[in-house]
Amino acid sequence: MKKINIIFIFIALVTVAISACKKDPEPGGTAVQDMAGDWHVKVNEAGAYSTLYTFNTSENTPNVMWVQAAGLKSGAVVLAIKGKTGVDYPNKLFSASNIANISTVAGKPATFTIANGKIIPNGTKGPVSKTPTDSIYFELNVSGTVYKVSGYHKTGFLEDLP
Repeated sequence: MKKINIIFIFIALVTVAISACKKDPEPGGTAVQDMAGDWHVKVNEAGAYSTLYTFNTSENTPNVMWVQAAGLKSGAVVLAIKGKTGVDYPNKLFSASNIANISTVAGKPATFTIANGKIIPNGTKGPVSKTPTDSIYFELNVSGTVYKVSGYHKTGFLEDLP
């Protein structure tokens, strides 16, 4: 009986040792990872910064991404947007026409168009830390009025938060 218990304990220890040595798989990135993230943007280079998010779709393809910003405004005009835009991933460009706006913010436009969207790697610096970071720019067309949206990628430094 003691011999069976010793064998059982030995097998259990070997199993635990082997399973503990397994490495976790690398999670990898998304198809638009170099264009995705949190951005601090202004409309027409005026007013306070708003947060804008770009992220991959559930299909995780390199030719489409989500653009979302609940706090975009130009004066009293609400420009809250959430929709899918086309992407030219190798060139870091994005645009789309008549995007269905699924934002839940009251007063949002029904559709919007993004033109001349681009992300420039290390194209700017954090406003306080001066850390190099990516810049974003696009023209947002809402009901025939074009707004220029521009800003910088979140640096990770608290002093660069709006």
